[in-house]
Amino acid sequence: MASIVSSRSSSPQQEYQAADYSIAQAVQQELGANAQYKLTSLLQTTIEIEPLFELFFGQIQHLLKLGSCQFINQIKNIEIKLGTTNSHNCDYSLNIQQQYLGNISFSRKQRFSEAELAQLENLLSTLVYPLRNALNYRDALNQALSDPLTGLGNRGALEHSLEYQWQMAQRYEQDLGVLMIDIDFFKKVNDTYGHDIGDYVIKHVAESINSTTRQTDMAFRYGGEEFLVLLNKTTPLGSTIISERIRENIENLALVDNKGLPIKITVSIGGTHLRPGVSTHQLKQEADKALYHAKENGRNRVDFYENENSSSHSGELSI
Repeated sequence: MASIVSSRSSSPQQEYQAADYSIAQAVQQELGANAQYKLTSLLQTTIEIEPLFELFFGQIQHLLKLGSCQFINQIKNIEIKLGTTNSHNCDYSLNIQQQYLGNISFSRKQRFSEAELAQLENLLSTLVYPLRNALNYRDALNQALSDPLTGLGNRGALEHSLEYQWQMAQRYEQDLGVLMIDIDFFKKVNDTYGHDIGDYVIKHVAESINSTTRQTDMAFRYGGEEFLVLLNKTTPLGSTIISERIRENIENLALVDNKGLPIKITVSIGGTHLRPGVSTHQLKQEADKALYHAKENGRNRVDFYENENSSSHSGELSI
């Protein structure tokens, strides 16, 4: 059973105008004789969260003179804001069959009357089941595109994200950096300590990469002990700084084996940048060539791809 728990931060009006009664009539006139049925049918046209709220808010906004709608699910790191926030608001916790869906709030310039809040709650009841389906779909999609060991995006997520970032960078003439990261002598780690410790090392290296990069950057497990990072809107100098921070932070990880003895881990990093005429496939190839150069020249270092028309820098930089 679905439940909608209300928390109202603006007091409802004590006196109601006769026009309050027309809210239900307005909904019926706008959406048809069976307003909730019509709205439910509309919400079933999408299974993605953002379009779902855009449809829902778009249908009820003018009926209740709403200024904004905000949905938050902190557990799943979801926050959607639509419209402009005003002074009077109401907040609801949405739950279905003991599953917490999130909190939704609405705001507007005028206070909400009891009749309006009752109508809003009726309309919210049409949202909970489509919302649950959208959240489940999002979880399934994230699971399909995530590496189970590290939580980073997998190869499928990488291909989609790289294509999108490449298109955006081309369209808006923005910088885009690509880093290929490989754990040095990882086979020796597996041979010496076993695959459980190998997984432990990969997981902590992934966490270090993720915590070192910015929120606008994206990290992926490319395969085995190899990772790829997309640096959005990042200049060559910025990419060099971030790369060196990644390398240094991993080198300084306090990892231990089953006996509590330290495990020394380093990585080699190869990087490149988007240039006119360079495809996504070429970007990965160039980063891989730079990585190969870094490993051939001693490992635990950062190298960037060089071509005859560039002046890319290779080497180490202390931050």
